[in-house]
Parts: sequence; structure tokens; C-alpha cells
Amino acid sequence: MRRAPRFLLTLLIPGLLAACSTPYRPPVVVRDSTPFPGIANLVQAGGGRPLDVILVHGMCTHDAAWANHGIDRIAGVVSANVPEQAALAANGIQLIERTQQIGNTPVRFHALVWSPLTAPLKRQLDYDNTGTSSDCSAGGASAGECKPARAWLNGYVKDRLLNDCLSDAVIYEGASRNAIRDAMIESISRILESNPNGDHTLAVVAESLGSKILFDALSSMLESRQPRTREMGQQAARRLGLVFMAGNQLPILGLSEQDIEHRPDSRSAAAPDALQRFLELRRRQAPLRAEPVARLAVVAFTDPNDLLSYRLLPARYAAPDVAVADALVSIDMTWLGLIENPVSAHMDYLANPGVAELIACGFPKTAGCR
Repeated sequence: MRRAPRFLLTLLIPGLLAACSTPYRPPVVVRDSTPFPGIANLVQAGGGRPLDVILVHGMCTHDAAWANHGIDRIAGVVSANVPEQAALAANGIQLIERTQQIGNTPVRFHALVWSPLTAPLKRQLDYDNTGTSSDCSAGGASAGECKPARAWLNGYVKDRLLNDCLSDAVIYEGASRNAIRDAMIESISRILESNPNGDHTLAVVAESLGSKILFDALSSMLESRQPRTREMGQQAARRLGLVFMAGNQLPILGLSEQDIEHRPDSRSAAAPDALQRFLELRRRQAPLRAEPVARLAVVAFTDPNDLLSYRLLPARYAAPDVAVADALVSIDMTWLGLIENPVSAHMDYLANPGVAELIACGFPKTAGCR
């Protein structure tokens, strides 16, 4: 009789594993999406001219390891050559740069790590992070810091998604917004000034909140009264040919910029979000791109189980000068059809092979990609 539980467990484990799924691995490009190029297309069509790729992380604390891992993921799909890397800090944003030789084209990666800007404020929430529970009652036996008992899963999500991640959005949408945006403007300008390429194509890979910070910065540059800053914004808008957005948060972040007394109803469109504002300013100040990318391609990756992410909805952005695509992807395993790890679902887009392949090879897949 004592062997019965082991026997039942042997039968149960295969059933549990069979009930787990990754319905969007590999990613599924949503119907009505427009075909889009990948970085490999830009390399092949660029005639050996340098290509710049900017990476911007989203909510949650990130560091140089994220930058190097993201560059490895993207570049490794089309080339195994990894040259030296360099890092420098400017105005609170860390810049990780690497040049990747793909064929006869130098591809220059510039990863902007803005987490150091928000870290000091987020440390105010450290007291709430989950730890070994203590007796918090008045006159209790435990001395020192109060650490309430918290269920493991709740503690994991509270510490990561709220205290470390959602706090970034709260900080950016509050009193620190201008300072963070201005630091991003300075960093983008430095990249463009250090890598003069005229009209050569610029590609961007941005995660969650990073997309909004980026588009806010680019729009501010185009509207700047400082000639040099406005010139850098115009150059970025003119060169920008490919934007990949992972874990898009524009719909929910855009709510903070709308007035409830003038809220849209079913007969009117919502107020323009950060991407729509940038696209409108781009149309006013930058001519349509020449080949190899005739119009700006914007691609959004969304895990349906990512609690902090939203599809882009091509109808809101598609235009003669803009091609839009949505791709669904399973970042982690869905257990028993009930839950996917909510932290990895939001943070690990660039670690997903299918996402990296679409960024590198586009859709339909570039012939030269493995």
C-alpha cells in the first residue's frame, strides 16, 4: 500500500506535462498584418554601408548584462562574430555599444540602459520586499524589521512586477518624466552625432515602457527650439526605417494623458498616443524614406499572458508611410492552461528565439537567414 502514492505520481506527472503548452511558439503573425523586413534585409540592401540598431529596455531593473544578452540574441541569428564591447555612462543612462560584422556590413548596436535613473526612487519600496517572515505584532518576540508572512507566488509578483517594474511607469509618468525624457534625448543625440550616416537606415528595438520614453524623446526633439536638438530629431525621423516593440504598453500608459471630461466614446477615436504623435510630427518634418526601406515598419510582439502588454492594433497606425504588424508569442510555458510566469512573460521577449528570428529575418523570412 505504501507504493500506491508513488505509482499515482508516476501516472500524474506525464498528464501534468501534457497539459502545459506554448500556443504561440514559434510566434504567430496576426492576420491583416503587413509584411516587414528584418535587420538582415537592411544589411543585404545596404551595400555594405553601416547600420545602426538602438535597443531600449522597458520597466524593471536592467543592467549591462541585459544589453549584451539582447545584442547576442539578435546578432547571433545571422552571424557568430562578436567583436569587443565598450560601455560608458552619460547623464545617468548607461550606453553599451558593440559593432557586429554581418557579411560586409558593420552593424553598430547601441543599448540604452536607463534603469540607473529610477533606481534611487525605487529603493524607497525595498522595505516592502518579501523576506523571512517575522512577528510583527506589538510586543512580539521578534525584534527588528517587520516582515509579514506572504504567499510565495504573491511575494514573487509583488517584488518583481510591482515594486521593481510598475514603479518605473509611476516614476516616468510623474514628476521625473521630463528629466528621464531629456536624458534619453541627450543619449540619442550622442549616438547620432558619434555615428554620422546621412540617410542610412536606423533600426530600433524597444521594450514596454522604453517604447514610450523613446517616442516621447523623439517627438520632443522634433519640436525643440534648440536647432541642434531639432536637427538630430529630424535625422532620426528621416533615418528610422524599422521599429520592433516588445511588451507594448502604449494603450494603458496613454490613459494618463487623457482627460476624463473629454473621454472618447464609441463614435470617436481615442487621443493620440506617444507613437501616433511621433508619426504625425515625422510626416510634417521628414520626407518619405528612400530605398531600401520605403516606409517605416512598426512591429509589436505580445504574449497574450503578459499582464502588462497590449497588441498594437495596426488600424490605429497604418498609413501610406507606415506598415504595422502584430506578432503573438509565448515567452514561457502555460501551466495546465491556468497560468504563465507573469514576470518572464513580460521581461524575456528578447530571450525568445522566435522573437530574435523575426527581428533579424523579418516576415516572410529573409532567404539568407538560417
